[in-house]
Amino acid sequence: MSATITVNRAHRPSLTPPMALDVSLKPYTCIKLDNGVPVYFMHADHYETIFLDIVFPAGEIYASQVLEASATNALMKSGTSRHSAREIDETIEFYGAYLDAYTESQVAGYGIYMLSKHLPALLPVLFEILTDPLFPDEEIRLYQQTKKQQLRINLKKSDVVADRLMDEMLYGSTHPYGRSEQESDYDALHRDMLKAFHRRHYVLPAAKIFLAGKIEDRFLDLLNQYFGHPADQSFSLQATVPPPASAANHQLKHIIDEKALQAAVRVARVLPGYGSADYNLLSLLNVVLGGYFGSRLMSNIREEKGYTYGIHSIVYPYDAQYASWLITAEVGREVAQATIQEIYHECHRLMEEPIPEEELMMVKNYLIGTLLGRLDGPVQQIKKWRSLILRSQDEADYARQIHTFKTATGEQLLDVARRYLRPEWFYEVVVF
Repeated sequence: MSATITVNRAHRPSLTPPMALDVSLKPYTCIKLDNGVPVYFMHADHYETIFLDIVFPAGEIYASQVLEASATNALMKSGTSRHSAREIDETIEFYGAYLDAYTESQVAGYGIYMLSKHLPALLPVLFEILTDPLFPDEEIRLYQQTKKQQLRINLKKSDVVADRLMDEMLYGSTHPYGRSEQESDYDALHRDMLKAFHRRHYVLPAAKIFLAGKIEDRFLDLLNQYFGHPADQSFSLQATVPPPASAANHQLKHIIDEKALQAAVRVARVLPGYGSADYNLLSLLNVVLGGYFGSRLMSNIREEKGYTYGIHSIVYPYDAQYASWLITAEVGREVAQATIQEIYHECHRLMEEPIPEEELMMVKNYLIGTLLGRLDGPVQQIKKWRSLILRSQDEADYARQIHTFKTATGEQLLDVARRYLRPEWFYEVVVF
């Protein structure tokens, strides 16, 4: 007979604040295929699904032309020597899987979510996409037409234009982190360009594989069968990111519609990347400034001034050297400049006085709670490991970040604010 548990609902149960909880990663297992490709995986018997991600050094930094990396990645699934784009799509749909093609600044690849029992049927399809894309001319033309139409629509949106202009101001129009596509870039795409980029960068021994879910032993054998082949040719994949060529003028106003009532406001600067000793403190300071609903910017510009429904701040790392600190808001056109002044006002406050302990503790609890939510389950765990491994980091680096978030003092954040929040280092874009 089971014991009876009595709950007194007149008293609130005790709560453990996130700061008191352990934030750590579960260990992964790593094997190597016959060609040396590492497979990082986390097994979970209670899952019926699998997440498989195959990553290549084929990101934007390797592209000599705009769209070279992203178009190659997007069009790889548009037909192989054995299957058309339609047949590939129908197979993925038949098995209820989701295929995600992505291009990031450093890497590109394909992730697939599926029931574990369907991996033997879908792995050959993924192998074809990654190793045998045809880039049919008719699919390229369709891609060009669709993307140019999307671009025309997007260039009428103030938020999209503001983001493009800010990236260009921060890094320069030819920099991998600052360049934006034009219609002429889509027109310049051709089959030989895409095949050449694929041949150079989607080389099997250069891949990294991440896997999570219900993993049978035979699945690892299947991965080796398909992705354990040696390279057909020698490869050397090195890319040097040039320093930013930031604009001399720190302020830009761009008009799309003279009658527009709303303006997109962007305030940003270049920061050191995740390789910097200051990066973790900057990430915490960003949350205080504009990284959650109770932030300084939200309290002032939304709650007190009523200029916007939302204002947000993010530190976006491109690599170990460079990151962007970006503040974004959509506001009434007549209060765009007032919004920028209030942003700087909040920056000055962070440079002039330490963050009160009560506020800092609330931010820490929010941030730790958010990080815990991102580690819920094997898929989220392996994605975090993916992020660390692709950055050449390990569990110790993650532990140091958590330690910084938990122990940082108001004085430490005051010091980092004084070194990075001076208004003359920021760029401003207003688009309406």
